[in-house]
Amino acid sequence: MSSGREPPVDPGGTMSDHTAAQPEYLGPDPSAPRRSGGGRRAGIFAAAAVAVLAAMGAGAYGAVQLFAGGSSPASAIPASAIGYVSLDLDPSASQKIEAIKIIRKFPALRKAIRLGSRDDVRRRIFDEIDKEGHCSQLSYQRDVEPWIGDRVALAAVPAAHHRIVPLVALQVRDQDKARAGASRLSSCERSGDPTAVAYVGDYMLLGERQPEVDAMARAATAAPLQDDPGFETWMTRTGDPGILTMYAARNAVDVVLRSQSGWGGRGASGAAAPEDRQLASAFKDFGGAAGVLRFKDGAVEAELQAKGLGPAGGPVGTGRGPDVRSLPASTAAVLSLSFQKGWLNGYVDQLRSTLGAGEVDSALSQAEQQTGLRLPQDIETLLGDGLSVSVDSSTDLHALASSPDPSRVAAGIRIKGDAERIRAVIARLEAAAGASGDIVKVHSRGDTVVVGTDGAYLRTLLQSGDLGSSPSFEAAVPEPTRAGAVLFVSFDAGNGWAQRLADELSDGDPDVKANIAPLDALGVSGWVDKDKVQHSLLRLTTD
Repeated sequence: MSSGREPPVDPGGTMSDHTAAQPEYLGPDPSAPRRSGGGRRAGIFAAAAVAVLAAMGAGAYGAVQLFAGGSSPASAIPASAIGYVSLDLDPSASQKIEAIKIIRKFPALRKAIRLGSRDDVRRRIFDEIDKEGHCSQLSYQRDVEPWIGDRVALAAVPAAHHRIVPLVALQVRDQDKARAGASRLSSCERSGDPTAVAYVGDYMLLGERQPEVDAMARAATAAPLQDDPGFETWMTRTGDPGILTMYAARNAVDVVLRSQSGWGGRGASGAAAPEDRQLASAFKDFGGAAGVLRFKDGAVEAELQAKGLGPAGGPVGTGRGPDVRSLPASTAAVLSLSFQKGWLNGYVDQLRSTLGAGEVDSALSQAEQQTGLRLPQDIETLLGDGLSVSVDSSTDLHALASSPDPSRVAAGIRIKGDAERIRAVIARLEAAAGASGDIVKVHSRGDTVVVGTDGAYLRTLLQSGDLGSSPSFEAAVPEPTRAGAVLFVSFDAGNGWAQRLADELSDGDPDVKANIAPLDALGVSGWVDKDKVQHSLLRLTTD
């Protein structure tokens, strides 16, 4: 067993130079016969600890003390972990204040969450246990509340025989009380072996096998994840910490593939299964990833950064497509994508290598006969350097709901590229569609082509608008000029089209409208920097 961390590596590099053997934490060979009596399982106590992660998704954010300390769960996780997600119910004072301000704007959240109650989220651990009905003698106030902390993490750690095992790190405020509480909670487990427990600093480690958990505790003490160069680099890239933190090591895909081959992921010949080959090909340049969810400047913000996430030479380019800032200021929603030259050919070549050239070429040939297009080159021509799909807030939602008429939908597609060649491809598609294609209108000016059913709106799309100068857009999409992908929704555009839509969908329910009213805008932007690191930023802003 090795308790030390792997040699320092550049987290931005490729996986090929990071294949050192993983620590072989103690544990029986998974191929050996298992004992009867239910076998190994995470245990009700470990499952309850993980429930804290789900509590955030359930909307149970409590306003805990504004000033409290404690170390990060990453201080109790071994550096060999390939995946890590942590929930911090005790972030910075500024984030707590922002969270409370945002939550108070929504009537449903104000009602569901008792602001000021320290135990709103942590009590859910006990609730998860109590659901099983096996812990009638337990009391949250006596057995849990005196020791449970505000931070929890779930990690995936490589173990012996190419296994990947889960490890929970739960913050404790009093280790002696935690030991007593853990003993009482373990009595709720009706079958199988008890949950394995160990301690590192202010954290209780929970797992399936005691020898493995003990070994991981020693490894975390000697070389914790928080000191790993890769982890440090990715955490620095994501900026300010938040409520939720996620991390994937650069060797994560390689380790996962090795674990799958150990579980029968290879055929009788020893060759990798097709799905494994496809995964390995798609993520061959993976260099790690990290993400964070936080409250900032009156918004909920989620940021993800990764390297080699998905196929190399993917479709999204670097902002050469239509500029969403020049759309009409009355735009309710828009999705914009720019494309790299040759992206579709590259994708088709990848499909040929994973699915087989014969199968892919047969599908393309069939599609060519049905559409009259040359594939894939005509699709690249049609999409140009990029396109935006937008909907205007002037659309009469009531009329649309009561009497659908496509010609009255103020929506359209704006494409940037070679207008003459784009219109030629559209003409072939219209011919293939027959009479049903007559409803589609096409206009162009310079290198811009617009397609839709509402002629008046299409003419507006050919003009230069000022969406980019609106405060809502600026707050929700902070990187529009270099973004290769942008999604923007303005809830207040056109005198609150989102509330009018909610009114139509909910049959005039005032509670629905009241909870839509505080929303200002949603923005999602993605771009790739000079180091080929992929950035994604989501911001949900409020009034």
